[in-house]
Amino acid sequence: MEDIATRERADRRMSDNELRKAIRVLQSRADDARKRGDDDDAARIERTVRDYQDEMTTRL
Repeated sequence: MEDIATRERADRRMSDNELRKAIRVLQSRADDARKRGDDDDAARIERTVRDYQDEMTTRL
């Protein structure tokens, strides 16, 4: 069951700056996961990064 905060986050659109920061942070986490040998986790994070990058391109 979703809580109210989760629904609010899902309904709220990130600002351009928030989106850029999220991309940087997630890319760093993906790099760290890959260094640890956790390729599945890195791939999952990188899919999210690509989704965020796609979102940025639609905004420009």
